[in-house]
Amino acid sequence: MSDDTPAYAVREETIDGTTRYYAAFKDGNGTRQEIEIPRAVYLALDDCRKHEQRQIRSGERHVENSRLSEEQLAERASVSSTPLDVAVSLSLDLQAALAALTDTQRRRFLLYHEHGLNYEQIAAVEDCSHPAVLKSIAIAQEKLEKYFSGEGYKKAS
Repeated sequence: MSDDTPAYAVREETIDGTTRYYAAFKDGNGTRQEIEIPRAVYLALDDCRKHEQRQIRSGERHVENSRLSEEQLAERASVSSTPLDVAVSLSLDLQAALAALTDTQRRRFLLYHEHGLNYEQIAAVEDCSHPAVLKSIAIAQEKLEKYFSGEGYKKAS
């Protein structure tokens, strides 16, 4: 296997409302193999794949920065970054905003935005309907928008 070829690939397939997860790889003889895997393994492998992609992009940014002229580097260095106290405050605000959501809203919001699951996948995991997931994520987003717009909100019901 060449260095730029991933060691494995993961995919999901939904047929008749049943989602199955698969991992594909080449065995020692170079033969492509694909096996069904549990959802937890799929999520772990997908997280690893995303982490690897982030590291590759980070390396690409490093190479890009090393090719910049002295003038470009100086220009980028002069741009002020967010002070640590402001970054910590934003992080605490986000934690407070998420904590004020109901458990269901927070869980579904994070599954959608952090883990990249779609509404149907979340509905399957939560054993509920697609519209219920859509509604709770929409309500969570509205509450977070209100929170960060300065209007604030009360603990959700």
